[in-house]
Amino acid sequence: MARYNFCVFSNCTDPSREAEFNRWYTHIHLPDLSRAKGLVSAKRYVDNDPDSTAKYLAVYEFETNDIEESLQSLYGLAAECWPKGRHIDCMEGALNLSSAVPLFQEIDPESLEPPEDVNYSSDAQETVMSSFSRG
Repeated sequence: MARYNFCVFSNCTDPSREAEFNRWYTHIHLPDLSRAKGLVSAKRYVDNDPDSTAKYLAVYEFETNDIEESLQSLYGLAAECWPKGRHIDCMEGALNLSSAVPLFQEIDPESLEPPEDVNYSSDAQETVMSSFSRG
């Protein structure tokens, strides 16, 4: 089987919610996506350059013969999170990166406490999902 790394560049749109965003991504979002077809692992990184276009990078590693099917599985699981109140409203995609390769430092999940029992609003679903569209 072929191996793929799918990179998602993102930002938290509210600097006052960075800690909440990171706790959500690590303790809620990644586990929610863990059932994606062919997903082997997922890791997150942060770019400490204050001028970076994308502060965060998530790398999803797949082992599959059909990467499009695996990505659709990943997108489907993410979409299922909205009606369940399990998607955060302060995330945006950051796809317009400069030609320079950013250097990211891995985020240690052990350094983040899980969030309290929360129910994130689905009001921002269309905005967030459109910021991650492919094309």
